[in-house]
This record gives sequence, C-alpha cells and structure tokens, in this order.
Amino acid sequence: MSKNIAARTAVATAGLALAATGVLASPGTASAGSNGQQISYTDRATPGVRHSIELYGYNQNGEESLGCFNIDSGGTTKISGWWWRGDLTVKAYNSYDCQNRYSWGTHVAVPYSQSDDWVPVTGY
Repeated sequence: MSKNIAARTAVATAGLALAATGVLASPGTASAGSNGQQISYTDRATPGVRHSIELYGYNQNGEESLGCFNIDSGGTTKISGWWWRGDLTVKAYNSYDCQNRYSWGTHVAVPYSQSDDWVPVTGY
C-alpha cells in the first residue's frame, strides 16, 4: 500500500513539474510595452460624429492585422488585447462598425518597445 501511495505522489509531483515548465515555456500573448503597443484613441471631432475606427498594420508577431472598433464618441477608447508595432493606419468613421467611407485618417509610428503600455492617438 505504501508503494502505491509513493508511486502516486511521484507521478503527481512529476506532473506538476511538467505543468510548471509548460507554463514557463509557452509563448503567451505579447506584453504591451515590450513587443508592440496597445492603442488609446481620443476622439476630438465634433462630439457625436465619430463612432468607429479601423486600425491596419502589423501585430506583435509581424503579421498584417486589421480591426474595426466602435469608440466612445468625443471621448477616449482603449483598444486592449490588440498589439501593434511599426506603421499603423488609423481611419475614423462616422458610422458604427466601419460601415461607410471613412472621414478622417492618419498614420502613426508605433514603437516596438517603450515604458508605457499605451500609444495615444488623437483623431480629428
């Protein structure tokens, strides 16, 4: 009986060690600030006009990415969970879900690394 308990304890301990190693070795998601940044968009257009933005550029893995995000019209919207780096194209729309032609756009140089988690973008 004691051999059975000792064997189970050894297997459980080995399993925990492998699980811990797997967590440490997994690539995980990008850490904002170190391999791409998240965007904080502030809308300075006439309040109530802009309702969504489109972001097009490269993600933390160097892959082309395109996303549409509904925004707080006249306020600041943090686009979390998306990391960008390099040249980022920003287009603002007067409709939700980027449905109609955009009415304002710009390019932003997003640093690969910085001390802050967010790159501020101001739209007009």
